[in-house]
Amino acid sequence: MTAAEVGTGLNGLDAIAEVAIGLAGFAGVFVALTRSESFAPPEQVRLSFLLYTSLGALFLALVPNALLTGSMSDDTAWTILGILAVTHTTVLTSYLARALSLRRDYPDLFPARVVTFQGSQILASLALAICVLIVPLENKSSFYIGTLLMLLAQAALVFVRLLFYRRS
Repeated sequence: MTAAEVGTGLNGLDAIAEVAIGLAGFAGVFVALTRSESFAPPEQVRLSFLLYTSLGALFLALVPNALLTGSMSDDTAWTILGILAVTHTTVLTSYLARALSLRRDYPDLFPARVVTFQGSQILASLALAICVLIVPLENKSSFYIGTLLMLLAQAALVFVRLLFYRRS
């Protein structure tokens, strides 16, 4: 994706940003409608993971509009985008560590299959983000959009689990 392609609106970043806003908005509605005084640790982790992932996808979907339409070279802009994507996905591993530590106390909310699946999604996101830094310029947008789609998939999984799998 070059500066000329960013302005066309056909790159899908706007749609990714809209979905990310919807997922983050759900977290606000969830908090507002929950009648309890405080959230249990599993809900805190899942809500923070949902917000971090969806707002990160939103930010990462909007940043190319600023960087690629500015005065810097496309190569420099993609390097910055790659660093931002790698940094964001690297922080996601801390949520995985928190889920693993909560798994001991809440095995029904953090089953091994789900934690393993989320861990593999995080690693796939990180691999795609690293590819943004190392692949040739003409292929960077595919890996960048793949990273964002993986972030949305992770947020959607947490959304569904938060909505349907609550503690008793």
